[in-house]
Amino acid sequence: MKFLHKTLYILVICFYGVQVFSQDKIEIGEKYTLFSKTLNEEREYWVYLPSNYNDTIYAPEQYPVAYFLDGDRHFHSLTGIHDFLSKGPYASLPQMIMVGVLNTDRARDLTPTQVINKDKNIRSFPTSGGNLKFLSFLEKELIPEIQKKYRTNEYRTLIGHSFGGITVLNALLEKSDLFNAYMAIDPSIWWDDAYILKKAKEKLKSNHFKGKTLYLARADNKQKATNKFTKIYRKDIDEHLQLITQFHEVLKNNTASKLRWGYGFYENEDHGTISLPAEYQGLQFVYEGYQAQVKVVAANPDVLFTQYEEMSKKMGTTIHPSEALIDWIAGYCFKRKMPENAIKLLEKNIELYPKSKNTYLSLAKAYIKNENKNQAKKVLGKGIEVIDDSTKLVEQLKILK
Repeated sequence: MKFLHKTLYILVICFYGVQVFSQDKIEIGEKYTLFSKTLNEEREYWVYLPSNYNDTIYAPEQYPVAYFLDGDRHFHSLTGIHDFLSKGPYASLPQMIMVGVLNTDRARDLTPTQVINKDKNIRSFPTSGGNLKFLSFLEKELIPEIQKKYRTNEYRTLIGHSFGGITVLNALLEKSDLFNAYMAIDPSIWWDDAYILKKAKEKLKSNHFKGKTLYLARADNKQKATNKFTKIYRKDIDEHLQLITQFHEVLKNNTASKLRWGYGFYENEDHGTISLPAEYQGLQFVYEGYQAQVKVVAANPDVLFTQYEEMSKKMGTTIHPSEALIDWIAGYCFKRKMPENAIKLLEKNIELYPKSKNTYLSLAKAYIKNENKNQAKKVLGKGIEVIDDSTKLVEQLKILK
């Protein structure tokens, strides 16, 4: 009895201790609604902003945006993966804005054709077939809304699983210019007698998708047939897997499309568990080559800029190393007694981000460390000419005089 009272006492103390000492909230996003004239209904979407969105040191960035379907289900996994992979000098992803699109009628919005089965033993989808209308909502309403609200650049990714996966593929085939990168995770290619597979065979043969990226993921879905019902289910799964494999073959056989694509087979993952590892590896594939080789770059700064030029060509858009990354590597160069390389990097930072106070201050400080005050003064003077709020630059220049 004494043990019980003592345990309850400890629990009460812990509870109130948490109440007293844990007042700060951890928030990863905001919920919004938008009335869609295209769909004639309110649509909910969730937005995650990267950790440096409101940074006061570096110049305001414009960010790529990842849109993903079944937004509430995948919000925590995708934002968590992004947060983990986009931090620090060894980041393998850029900082991104992430937008989760929630459902109202999933079958309607995420399927390209209507399928109504008269057989009562087969599942029917009476509202299906509204995917092009849904894509129109993304194109004409949601994307412009995000562009208006936030600092975005032109690079957009669409991510979807299952029915969302065929939406991704349909968007690629029907509206390839709407997004730059597409991630289809265990897509339901079986839909309507493999409608998407047939379309891909034609479109990927005749159309050019240069500058576009697709990541296709397939689960293993191993399951032993132990009874009659499992055998029926197994047959459906086998068809599901075979059709994704056939889509993979179409990708391999249509090099003329110029589509950059990757394929992931996830052993021991099923249709329900594949999303997490596929999201992780799919985002890395889309931004393959983004991670800086810090020590190599410190020894030869040109490596960094060549790397990003090559990546830009591959992705079909211009990508630069971030101001913060260049700043960090320059600091590393000073620690390693390579001041000339630090200065070379910081000069490039001014070229890439000419409206940032930080670039001029950092380069001026680098020249001061290198005992070249005259050059530091010139850098600050140049910054004062082009920066609207140059108070800090003026103050630094006064100290040098």
